[in-house]
Amino acid sequence: MKRYMFLSGLFFASLVFSQPSWASSATQFIRIPATLFGPSGLMLTQSIDTLPQNAFEFSLGVSGEDSDQPNNYTELTTYATIGVGLSSSLEATLQVPYVADSNKIGSDENDIGDVNLSIKWRFLDPNTNLTLPGFAVSITGFFPTGDPQKGIGEVDSWGVKALLISSAEVEITLFSYQLLMGVYADGGVFFQDSGDPTEEQYGVVNLGFLLPLNETRQLQLLLEGNAKVDRQTFVPANANGDYKAVTSSLRYVAKQIALTAGWQHRFNENPNDDSDLLMLQGSFIF
Repeated sequence: MKRYMFLSGLFFASLVFSQPSWASSATQFIRIPATLFGPSGLMLTQSIDTLPQNAFEFSLGVSGEDSDQPNNYTELTTYATIGVGLSSSLEATLQVPYVADSNKIGSDENDIGDVNLSIKWRFLDPNTNLTLPGFAVSITGFFPTGDPQKGIGEVDSWGVKALLISSAEVEITLFSYQLLMGVYADGGVFFQDSGDPTEEQYGVVNLGFLLPLNETRQLQLLLEGNAKVDRQTFVPANANGDYKAVTSSLRYVAKQIALTAGWQHRFNENPNDDSDLLMLQGSFIF
């Protein structure tokens, strides 16, 4: 855990003390749509961007995970999300996941997972004069609408994820060519059901980059590194499940719609149980 905290701190320090040409506080990438898990950002990494005040965004995403283990599971999750801009710097998102688990020895489970509600507040805009990135906080509450006994959902009573987010858009000169790049990071902690047998906590670290692929900036390449670290449970012997992952996605974004397709490879704590995740998402703002 300390290693990931150090790397996150090093990243934030590099944003603060580097000397690129920083773009304006408003996004130069048309707009930043929802992540797969709800709040605005890349495929998985959140950004400081929030929906415009009184704007609504509906998104529908699908992820499919397939384990390397021959007798392990395949999980297909559908995410239905509605977001609203509460002010110029505050957004809320409500997400309902539907999970279908298929064990390769013949056991299938299908049901609604843990419904969650997120609030994100951007408390500091990027400062182009001081080359400071922007910062935001995101709090997500998880409700026990799933059934952990079936492997559908995680929380038994409650769960909370708290993240500190930083992002900026940077103009870099490469061989006399001006390149606009988005840089995003978030990090924090998830914890649930304190004092119960289902008690669990772990750290979350995400780092991402956005690169436009055409002059209109509508076609974008998203590159991310993701990690779940230092998982702790009520029964210490069950405290596995850490992973590191690389995620790459293509996104098409217009004024009202956005389409994103991505792939993630997870290097799980058990080296014989790496997994791949395919993700698709579309969103519409109105």
